[in-house]
Parts: sequence; structure tokens; C-alpha cells
Amino acid sequence: MGFGHGAIIPSEPATGLNGRLPRRAFLRTKSGIQTRAMPNPRSLSHIVHNPTWALSGRSPKSLLIILMAASLWACAESRPTPTPELAVPDSGPTPAPTPDLRPTSVVTGSVSLWVTWKPEGVRALNELIEGFQSRNPGTSFAVSYVPADELRATLDEAGASGTLPSLILAPSIWARELFDSGLTQDLSDRPTEEFRVRVHPLPWAQANHQGQVLGIPIQMHGNVFYRNRDLAPIPASTLEGLVQADQALRGSFSEGVAQDYGFRTAAPLSAACGGQLMPDGSAPDLGSPVARCWLELLRDLTPAGPVFFNSDEARELFAEGRAGWLIDNTERFEDLREALGEEALTIDPWPVYQETGESLAGFVWTENAYFSAELNSEDFDLAWDFVGFMLSEDSQLALSNPNGAAHIPVHISAPPLPGHVGQMLSALLEGTALPTSNPRPEYVEVLERAARAVSVLGTPVELALQRAIAELAAVPDV
Repeated sequence: MGFGHGAIIPSEPATGLNGRLPRRAFLRTKSGIQTRAMPNPRSLSHIVHNPTWALSGRSPKSLLIILMAASLWACAESRPTPTPELAVPDSGPTPAPTPDLRPTSVVTGSVSLWVTWKPEGVRALNELIEGFQSRNPGTSFAVSYVPADELRATLDEAGASGTLPSLILAPSIWARELFDSGLTQDLSDRPTEEFRVRVHPLPWAQANHQGQVLGIPIQMHGNVFYRNRDLAPIPASTLEGLVQADQALRGSFSEGVAQDYGFRTAAPLSAACGGQLMPDGSAPDLGSPVARCWLELLRDLTPAGPVFFNSDEARELFAEGRAGWLIDNTERFEDLREALGEEALTIDPWPVYQETGESLAGFVWTENAYFSAELNSEDFDLAWDFVGFMLSEDSQLALSNPNGAAHIPVHISAPPLPGHVGQMLSALLEGTALPTSNPRPEYVEVLERAARAVSVLGTPVELALQRAIAELAAVPDV
């Protein structure tokens, strides 16, 4: 399938606020490059087949669609210029591998993708597509950038109008609702074993939803332990060390650890107690040793700094340079680096809880590739082969380049990586899988009230545990 006139992303796309791609695209024609206003994503198939982009009176939505050239010559005419190498202390040379460009078979067809990636990530994706097309010249690709906060609603609109993209790159926690809404496919009867053996077991847990494979992990995200070198020059290896660091900062208008004991941050700390509080789809076992140990851990960690619940206050305290440590997710890395500076921000190994000798941990989740429910057989095979290409060791390494996409790879053979990407990868591989089923709000409330009791109110652990068990018993069955 051809595009008529080729459409490409520019080698250096201008960015708007927060690094977003601009709300325009660039068409390459034989007479030069022309700038056109961007249509609604529902016009995607029309754009692919008709470069005049007649909008039929539709008003543009806040969405940028970047159409990549189907022909190799169009991609080759515009090569990205590398951004300066990140100056990360104690890092080795930045990897810049060339992906293995040998797909397992020659396929044909067309694939459209919707992504929320930053401009550097889109450029890296463009290079992968170019490499894939060099061995599969009968293929065409259209890539659409959708702001992350608009993706879910845009997918619902596209599903209602029958204009879903072939592949959707979206959070793993969306897997069940996207499938139940009829937007994506169950891949359980597909040969997913070829993907499973390439992906580390921790991120692969985000593909398995109660026996169904609903998406394929592409990159990792999760909670890590950030440190501000300006306030805390030396890592703390234990909880006791964090408490001592906070005491040393008293009187300086700074804190040790800015802490949030909301469920997504506090619950996975139970890894230091030898287990999970709430396995997928089940109520927490508050009578277990893990639950008691978890509350004792929160009590012992509380003196290391102020405690908040489900707010931005801990993050703001750290970003303002007034706290030495913060547990937060990897998707906040760019914002925190901008706030503190390249030299000040680092990611530490998880500290050890001295009572158990085990390390704290954070939840780990992924960005998954979801296959549209509207895909025909030929285009599904092409999309499948391309996802496999993205999961090759070379492609994963290329996407992890900190000067490019800076993705945290899911490949089981990912080597040690330099700089912040390597620090985040090491921390996440010590994490615990985020439950793929959203916990019942009533269960979360019981756990958070118990956490508040021991940390803010000073309630003894035994009493807080008894109250939580009673509250849990009062939760009605579904």
C-alpha cells in the first residue's frame, strides 16, 4: 500500500510546552515540505490514503498525528540529529547500538500506531520502522501522537466510530478495561511463547490477566527511590540510616524522606516482609505475619520524614530541594531532573529493613502493545511481526539510549546500562509486580486507615491491626 506523497517526521521537530510535539505535521512532496493543520484521529485512514487531508468540516482536536513514510527513500532523506549526551556521574559510555534489521519473515500490509511518547521517542520509533521496512518493503506505517491525558477518551471515540489504530501503546493497568470495552484482542491463542521467553518475568506478569494475555510489554515503569545529592551526598542502606539522615537535617528546613503512604507507594513496601499484602483480586490477609510486619515497617520509617497520603506534597517537597529522598515512579523522572538538575538527581538501591534483612521495593508495571479488535488477518500478522521486532535485544537496547527514547527495557538479556536508565532498571528489577486487577476501593481504604493510624496518629500496631481486621470483616461481599 502506498501513500501517494510520502509523509515524514522532520529530523528536528519543534516542541511545545513540556516537550510535546507541535500541533502540526510535515508533508514531503516533490516540490518541498508543506505544513498542514492536523486532523482528528478519526480521519487517520483518510489521511493514509489521501494526502490532501480534506477534513470535511471537522474541527481539530488536541492531537498530533505524525505519518511516517511508507517508502524507504522518504525516511532516509530526514535523519535525526542526536541531542547532547547526558552528563550523568559514574556512568559508562552511552550505548548506541544499531538494531538487528533481520525480521524473521517478509510480510506485507499496513499498521497504524498510537503513542504518547516524547519527540525523542517518536524519532527512535521512526528509526525502528525504517529498519523493519528495509527488509519488508511492502509495508506501510502511520504513527499518531496522542497526549497521555487524552488517550483513553480518544480510544473510546475511535472504537465507537470504527477507526481504532492497529496497535495501541498504553499502560498495563488498562488491559482489562480495554478488552472488556471491546477495543482490544485476547492474545492467549496466539504464539505468545515467542515473546514470553524474551521478556523478563517481572514485566511479563503485566501481560497475564487471570489467564488471558491481553497485551505485550514494551517498556517498564515503576516506583524507585530518588535521592537529591545536594542534601544527601551518601546513600542510606537501611531504614535506620534514613532516620539518622533526617535527624542530621533538623534545623535546616529540610527533611530526610518525603513520604506518601497511599496504597500505590506504601503497599509494595511489604516486600521487605516477605510477601504481598493483596494478591490479584483478593482481600488482604490482615491476620498474616506480612500484614503485621508491614505496619511495623511503616511505624519505623515514619521518623525519617513527613508523611502524606495520595497527594503531590511529598513530590513537591522533594522537587523544591527540601527533602533528601522520595519514593516516586519513573514517569516523573524528567520533571524531577528538570527541578533538581542533572548532577543532583540520582536513583538509589532500595534500603534494607533491619528487622527482616530484606529490601524495600516498589510496584512495577509496563507500557503494553495492545492489538486492535478491528485488525484483519494480514495486518495482524504484520503488527505481530513488528512487535516482535521491537522486543529484539538490539531494538530494546536502541530504545534505552538516554539520548533518545530513554526507555527502560523489558528484555530478559538487557545488559547493565549507564546513567539514570541503568539505575532505574536495576531498581525496578528488585520490585514487585503491580496487581493487574484494580483492588476494591474498600480494601484500599482499610489499609490506608491502618497506615495512617500507626504513622500519623501514633496508634500501636496491635490496636491498628485489630481495627483493620474488624473493618475488613464489615466490607460486603461483591
